[in-house]
Amino acid sequence: MELFVSVKNGADANAGATAEAAVRTLERARELVRMKLAEGYKQDITVWISGGRYELTEPLRFDEGDSAPEGYSVTYRSAAQGEEGATISGGSAITGWEPYDANIYRVRLNEGCAIHTLYENGERALTARSPKQGYHVVAGKGDGDSRSGFRFLKDDIPLFEHHAGGAQVHIWPGEGEWNWFTETKTIDRINWEEGFISFKEPAPWGIDQGSRYRVQGALSVLTEPGEFYFDASGGELYYYPRQLPIEEQVIVAPAMNRVIELVGGSHDKPVKGIVLEGLTVECSDYAREYRMPDSNCERAESRHGLVYLENACGSSVRGCHLRNSGFSGIVLNGYCQGNEISGNLIEHTGYNGIYVIGIAPGEGDYASAEQADVSKGNLISNNLIRFGGELVGHSSGIQLYQSGSNEVSHNEIHGMPRYGISLKGLRQGAMESSYYGTEVTWENHWDFTHTRNNLITRNNIWDVMKDSQDGGMLESWGAGTGNRIIANRFHHSGIYFSFGFCIYLDDASDYYQVSHNVIHDLYSAGSGVLWFVIFSKGIGNRIENNLLVRNDARAAFGTQEMAGEANRDVTILRNVAVNSGDQLYHFVNWKDDRLQEADFNLYANGAKELTVSGIYGDDKRGLVPIPWEAWRQMMDGKFDAHTLNSDPMLITEGEGGSVQFSLDPGSPAYGLGWEAIDMSGMGLKESFPFPREWRLRDC
Repeated sequence: MELFVSVKNGADANAGATAEAAVRTLERARELVRMKLAEGYKQDITVWISGGRYELTEPLRFDEGDSAPEGYSVTYRSAAQGEEGATISGGSAITGWEPYDANIYRVRLNEGCAIHTLYENGERALTARSPKQGYHVVAGKGDGDSRSGFRFLKDDIPLFEHHAGGAQVHIWPGEGEWNWFTETKTIDRINWEEGFISFKEPAPWGIDQGSRYRVQGALSVLTEPGEFYFDASGGELYYYPRQLPIEEQVIVAPAMNRVIELVGGSHDKPVKGIVLEGLTVECSDYAREYRMPDSNCERAESRHGLVYLENACGSSVRGCHLRNSGFSGIVLNGYCQGNEISGNLIEHTGYNGIYVIGIAPGEGDYASAEQADVSKGNLISNNLIRFGGELVGHSSGIQLYQSGSNEVSHNEIHGMPRYGISLKGLRQGAMESSYYGTEVTWENHWDFTHTRNNLITRNNIWDVMKDSQDGGMLESWGAGTGNRIIANRFHHSGIYFSFGFCIYLDDASDYYQVSHNVIHDLYSAGSGVLWFVIFSKGIGNRIENNLLVRNDARAAFGTQEMAGEANRDVTILRNVAVNSGDQLYHFVNWKDDRLQEADFNLYANGAKELTVSGIYGDDKRGLVPIPWEAWRQMMDGKFDAHTLNSDPMLITEGEGGSVQFSLDPGSPAYGLGWEAIDMSGMGLKESFPFPREWRLRDC
């Protein structure tokens, strides 16, 4: 069965059975499909959506009544591709602008409107701010609760008229040290004489000297093109356009946090078999304030995406262009199984590119941890995800929280402020004493961590970790066991301030396999330091057969035990590291059970002496590196007895992000058991549906 929709030539009074008799709205097409399904129709259904712009007044929602029959699909497909295709928008153009001063225009909006983000000609406009780029730095703690305000240098913040509900602070809380999460706080009081700001509601962590922040949302700091200010009390929007005349620019205000929803009624009544294909979906809203996750669990008010799935099974988002979101591009929330997210271009998101959110330990009306394990078995493949985190500083290209047995493959991710890919859960030391009536013990705590048995493979990640610290290009914290990080490419990415890593198995990341990855051309920049290329906390992690080339790191491999979470039985085996660390290993708080095995590696450090740091040396703290031979003699020669310091005979073909590495057949690495790594299939497949010139594959 086929139905046809045309915003240009259709009419909802039509039957929609032919292109000449198309309906006009997506809502009417959905209604006709639903009626057909209610009659018991059991065949594939395709809704052809003609080119044009479909502006919604509320999210387009599909539920179990729109589900495809078992074994069939209901596909909503753009009839044309590219700029000629169908665009579904969560916003509408603003008109009626009038001059306010030489550069700024003003318009009065309808009562009840609120503007949290704005787009001009498809490019995000920014809330008026100070500074324009980067951040100011907190001068010191405020009076009383350090979470509720801070002191600032008087010359940092320009004078502006402040009133209730107006200006805000976008800040990285964390005592001036932890640049892990951002929040947006509304200012309660600001005193320029004393250099003090207080918030209406406290941040979750204290704020101290060195915390980064900016002030935003005041008319007097609206001074550059592409900035806006919304006066909530007067309902007036002020904008400094990038181009003139303003009447010829398409300036869009989003009206909803989600544009398309696939939401079933319950676990027992999921939406199934819906396919969104070849559509452009754009322009969703943000929020007045953003609060960081609670123990990695995203708050309900921030679980929004251009496309949102919940209680959804066997549905697909394929070949779509998702752009200009307030929050994330795609969100799979709660019960989501067997869905496919593939071949999409996801860009200019306010938050994450793709966000999969399972059930937090103890959350929901479940009888056991096993029943709560409802987010799993999804495919996230062959997507280009770029330029995210435009509104939330700790954003990822792809984040899995409490979600397992997913395949994340062949994606290309770049231009993210924090992680490329992140796996999140809750470490045992931060869990409550019991969940679902079951006491939490060391032996059973992994039952409550559902981010497990994920396959992360053949992805191409570069230019991430742009605006945060103590993170990694691929990161894990408190996730479950059995995750596999295999045959990915990480390259051309820097640590711009403080410190960070490439593959970062953070606290309570246990029993991971990290193998056949290629990591090259990572660097330290400014005040930033790439500490370790691969950093393994946790238990039983196996780091095998990875190729590290030209990485400006303190050490190739590092380990650390902290937060009361064990770090032991790590295996580092058959890796090749070429000019990738001043030290080969650095062990923070070494213990004799830290490594289960370390051997058959090959290092080539140029003229540098081979050393290991973190073992007790002359300074009794392990900061002075010990010679390589001293390391090999430790513990009766247990480690690196066969490891070589030798030329690997590396072959380099091409350059930039497309470079291909291999080892000459005569390389001594093969005598150590090295397995060749095929780099040709890392990143996007040739079937990626968007034009090659859109990919920006070379960094």
